[in-house]
Amino acid sequence: MTPPPERDQLFISYSHVDREWVVRLQTMIRPLVRSHGLRLWDDSQIPPGAKWRQEIEMALAAAKVALLLVSSDFLASEFVTNSELPQLLAAAEEEGLRILWVPVRPSLVRRTPISAYQALGDPGRPLARMDPVEQEEALVEIALAIEMALELRQDSPPAAAKTRGDSAGRPRQAAAPRSGSSVLPGADRQAVATVRSGAVQPEAAQAEAAEPSAPTVPLQRFVTSTCLLRQEGGRWSMERRPLQVEGYREDLGEGVALNMVTIPAGSFLMGSPMDESERVEHEGPQHEVTLGSFFMAQTPITQSQWRAVAGWQKLERDLKPDPSKFKGANRPVEQVSWLDALEFCRRLNQRTGQRYGLPSEAQWEYACRAGSTTPFHFGATLTPELANYDGNHVYGNGPKGTYRKQTSDVASFPANGWGLHDLHGNVWEWCEDHWHDRYNFAPGDDQPWLIPAAADDELRLLRGGSWYDYPRYCRSAFRNHYRPGVAVGNVGFRVVCLPQGPSLNP
Repeated sequence: MTPPPERDQLFISYSHVDREWVVRLQTMIRPLVRSHGLRLWDDSQIPPGAKWRQEIEMALAAAKVALLLVSSDFLASEFVTNSELPQLLAAAEEEGLRILWVPVRPSLVRRTPISAYQALGDPGRPLARMDPVEQEEALVEIALAIEMALELRQDSPPAAAKTRGDSAGRPRQAAAPRSGSSVLPGADRQAVATVRSGAVQPEAAQAEAAEPSAPTVPLQRFVTSTCLLRQEGGRWSMERRPLQVEGYREDLGEGVALNMVTIPAGSFLMGSPMDESERVEHEGPQHEVTLGSFFMAQTPITQSQWRAVAGWQKLERDLKPDPSKFKGANRPVEQVSWLDALEFCRRLNQRTGQRYGLPSEAQWEYACRAGSTTPFHFGATLTPELANYDGNHVYGNGPKGTYRKQTSDVASFPANGWGLHDLHGNVWEWCEDHWHDRYNFAPGDDQPWLIPAAADDELRLLRGGSWYDYPRYCRSAFRNHYRPGVAVGNVGFRVVCLPQGPSLNP
């Protein structure tokens, strides 16, 4: 029997109407072709007289990464819909093929299986709607995503990475492999390399979780409300109740303050169970994580809070005072990159003397769940009465509702059991961690999971979903990622105040 071809090339699928973008992309990735021997294929390589369908099927069988340039013409193609896509989707599920898709022109891609995969770029702002400079920047991001997906970077000299903790850079403690777990390709090899490199100190496993440092202002109580969804006789009802939580208020000046809520120490199962509806592989395997207590912002950072800190002394980069697409003092700030959020935290640290930073992914999910084990902290499903997301779509047998098509004021909806608002929807929230495809060999504490000596543009974590997303993307366990320099209209952040010890972002 002839063995299947090795999957080692980039397959580009597109409509001939969009051929211009293929040419521009090929120009952008030419350095990868020269330096790494990148093999790429599109249908312009079919020899004259060859059986084109057979040539395409052979190329599909050799693809390690498929790049889809999505437009209305692309989706209208019978061959794409009936031949290419089914093969690609099957290979993604069964053989580990990576699917990347780029919104080139407006389309109904959200009504297709492609939408289950994260887009390279904002689907609400496709390439054709960008100005020429933005298009070139977007093509750079696409090329970098291709480089990572094809694992071309493994032989490249790594750039120094900034790590959380002391000057030696202590990443999150890696847990021992669990019985039945397997080493998976891609980013999981990076996780194994992290363990074997010696960067993880064995004695860290013995470290006890620290209590949060006492803030310079007295603790106080915040009054809010929480809600649980319950199903009764085929109908969903909301059980609301008042809630008081402890925390402190950081004065940012000019009548603006930042409410920080106490998150208790504890342990939880991170990730989603195998039987959770619409789960994806990178949410597992579930693993136990133990965390110390810390403080977390009660809401995503608002535009008024951002504007206050943006006016403070610059440390490493300028901050636009008004970057958001959807304006409103009490709306979450968006169109801010991970790098912008980092600068915000550093300015807070310098001004207040506290230990502010972005949450680790473990801290974020632990705080979001607030002791719950259901897909959402509200319960088994979600309703637009409790969160801002695309209410035209449902999760499980949940109800449909309003699709607001924009951000909403923070704390417009009930809090979770620990007094935190807007953890499902409104804006995605940056985390400190680098992206890993799965949790094999994931750490068991609250430190961020970082890749030693990672490149400066290594993917960073996002959590929570947004106003633009289907409810499945807003689940407590769902994970997303972007380059640290990306700033789009559905991504913001919230901060944590760290335990006593070195600053999160020194």
